[in-house]
Amino acid sequence: MNKKASSNLLFYGLCFLIIFVTAVVYGGSKLYIYLNKFNSGKEKVEAYEVEDDRKPVNFLLMGVDKGNGGKGRTDTIMLVNYIYKDDKANIISIPRDTLININGKNEKINSAHVYGGVPWTIEAVEQLLNVKINYYGKVNYEGFKAFIDAIGGIDIEIKQDMHYDDYGQELHIHFDKGDMVHLDGEGAEQFFRWRKNNDGSGLPMGDLDRIENQHEFLNKVMDKLKNPTIVFNLPKLINTLPTYIETNMDGKDLLKYGLSIKNIDSEKIEFVTIKGELQDIEGVSYFIYDEKQNEEITAMLD
Repeated sequence: MNKKASSNLLFYGLCFLIIFVTAVVYGGSKLYIYLNKFNSGKEKVEAYEVEDDRKPVNFLLMGVDKGNGGKGRTDTIMLVNYIYKDDKANIISIPRDTLININGKNEKINSAHVYGGVPWTIEAVEQLLNVKINYYGKVNYEGFKAFIDAIGGIDIEIKQDMHYDDYGQELHIHFDKGDMVHLDGEGAEQFFRWRKNNDGSGLPMGDLDRIENQHEFLNKVMDKLKNPTIVFNLPKLINTLPTYIETNMDGKDLLKYGLSIKNIDSEKIEFVTIKGELQDIEGVSYFIYDEKQNEEITAMLD
């Protein structure tokens, strides 16, 4: 599987694979009841349904870190632009340090969720890319860890020394370059989130470079999900996922888009990151979105 196809763990791994396998396990009304459990979160955001399948549908995917009152920052933001009639998907990554304006002040886009939850994050992305969001999906790191534990963990080679402690977030990352390690949910979170070490060494472009590590990890996850032995993990997956995944899609749309996207040819999945540059403003580092450089990306969304 190539990099483009592997990048969408939240979309494939945490939702649509489960939709497919539960269709076999449950069937009929039980499946519909199960799928609607994902649409039972506290944040009620109205879905913007697409009635014409010739038009693209946009899913905003959010991975949220820990925060007070359940409104942490969005550590991962992806926009999935899916063209149903062509069975094609564009997956657009938005760096969490992207500069936006909130209440007249400079803020990073990952803080929109802190201020106003899912609605503010949706609004921030819509304004940034001039696009309408149809549906959203949100998972926190507890859900990410539960998912990795449920599939039995991932084996991966460590290619950089990773030594970082953040006592405020209770995040402790310690891996040595060259080691082959088995990552359970806790270890996977550490690997997935690492950008720098406490001594200042690490990834020179921070969040932008971190994408490469995530691609490698996601390749391993997708290989595991394709293994026939995953069927033995289904009971734990089925019982775990509705607790951690939140969406405004109902069971009907989850089934429709889930089964369709699952069957997309990998060559029809395009993964891109919005373009821009890093800039310090009043001592804070931001990613500055460049509208001119992103004309090709915004053209995908039309």
